[in-house]
Amino acid sequence: MFKYLLKKEFTLIFRDLHALLVLFVMPVIFILIMSLALKNSYSNSVDTPLKVAITSSKNNKSIKTMIESINENNFFDANFLKVKDNKETLYKENYDFIVDIQRNYIERIKLNDKNFKVIIYSKPDTSLQKIEILKKLISSASTKLILEDLMLAQKIDTKNVLDFESKIQNSYVYKKDGFEVTPTSVQQSVPAWLVFSMFFILIPISNTFINEKAFGTIDRIRSINVSLFPILLGKIVPYYFINQVQVVFMILVGIYIVPLLGGDSLVIQGSIPLIFLVSSAVSFASISFALLIANIAKTTEEATTIGGVSNIILAAIGGIMVPKFVMPKFMQDFSEYSPMSWGLESFLEVFVRGGSFNDISTYVYNMITFAIICLLLAYILLKKRR
Repeated sequence: MFKYLLKKEFTLIFRDLHALLVLFVMPVIFILIMSLALKNSYSNSVDTPLKVAITSSKNNKSIKTMIESINENNFFDANFLKVKDNKETLYKENYDFIVDIQRNYIERIKLNDKNFKVIIYSKPDTSLQKIEILKKLISSASTKLILEDLMLAQKIDTKNVLDFESKIQNSYVYKKDGFEVTPTSVQQSVPAWLVFSMFFILIPISNTFINEKAFGTIDRIRSINVSLFPILLGKIVPYYFINQVQVVFMILVGIYIVPLLGGDSLVIQGSIPLIFLVSSAVSFASISFALLIANIAKTTEEATTIGGVSNIILAAIGGIMVPKFVMPKFMQDFSEYSPMSWGLESFLEVFVRGGSFNDISTYVYNMITFAIICLLLAYILLKKRR
């Protein structure tokens, strides 16, 4: 009897082509868009650097040194400009910053002039992080000039001291020996939208399940002495298969399609069995959650509304739509309560950090516990309906 239940489910799945398109096309679009949009956040370069206009009464040596120092940073493009109108320069000439500085600023710093100021003009939607970075670059350029004068007076070789920053290198530490993957936007986007798409299995499950309840299909199956557990299990197996196809498909998109559009290629060096374990746990959690919603809702419209809103909320707080590293601390702590966060962190541990089972075990156990609770509640609600 169970094989006929599976046959019925697969038949219903492949009849609902619109739902299948949602499960596969929507996450692909998100992966492509977000991988390209976040590309510069993970690289040391940008396609369009921030334009900085350095304005002063005279373009002397100290001003030129400041411009050179700012341009050493790949995110800024500074040049000397006689600015007549700040609004016109920012909005019509499309500069991001105007730095108004006095030509003798180094001398005024040495004299401890308390009235000395450097004014940065920017558009009101400029992020504070960009402003702070520019401040640091200006300060660094000024410090470099002052130190150079002091060291020359002391007859100290300035080359090694002033080039100290070039001696500082970053080295990633991975949890697994021999594991080496450069963090890129696609390493974040593929796991994130993969988890989101797996949870969107709610739409086809709730539609078919509610229709079966409304048409009496479940009652007819129960009338031939089939218990509720095989009925629920018959829902889990086919959609679990669909979820695994999603995993393979999204990974292939990250490896082969994203690079064709100018993005980075997804690199998989993590354990394949661990990836399968994580995808299985996420699938179990998403399907069980979908069955719970399908038993709570009375109509397909209600299920779509409740499920869609809940999925978006879980994605928003779980680091899917906005990466966790840009969230404030309290939001990062709050995200730990989202099952999508458990799935995403598990994938990132395997994909990016070279983690082992011990590193993802807590997340996997949380997802399985969440799935069991949802499945038990769905079973109770379905039984109560009888």
